[in-house]
Amino acid sequence: MFHQRIWPALAAVIALTGSPTGPLRAQVQSAPPSEAIEAARDLLALMTKDLVVQLAGQVTAQLWPSIETRLRAYNPKIDAASLAELRQELERIQFEYMMNIVTEGPSIYARHFTAQELHEIIGFYRTPTGSKVLRMMPQLSAEVAAMITSHMPDFYTRTSEAFAKVLRSRGYNL
Repeated sequence: MFHQRIWPALAAVIALTGSPTGPLRAQVQSAPPSEAIEAARDLLALMTKDLVVQLAGQVTAQLWPSIETRLRAYNPKIDAASLAELRQELERIQFEYMMNIVTEGPSIYARHFTAQELHEIIGFYRTPTGSKVLRMMPQLSAEVAAMITSHMPDFYTRTSEAFAKVLRSRGYNL
């Protein structure tokens, strides 16, 4: 019972704590130079489309089994062609959504990197090793996410137990 009450609070704490130093804070910065914005656009053009296609495919592969299960629960007679079309729509929408998000990327990159640094990154991505990094990044990210996800139940349990201990020691009734 306690775990059911503490998890939403724990999730809120995690969401509000962007780093060990505290909550996420908006950073007030001047607009990045136009040269850096242009270099960031070049960088994202180089790395975006193939990366987004791979990422959207991986997200679909992870989401689809539970979506299909729910679709079959609502309509047990749903046919394979309908499921295939629905999956294709999911992939299309994800790709469009991700590509639209990417349009905001140049200003983010330009705030953190100079134009020179962005040109150096572009140069790296054009090497065989850099090209491999771009190809492998979605797979690496998926593997890291799966590893993190596999540890989350233990994380939540340990955190919930620690919170319960602290709250009990302070006289709160659980």
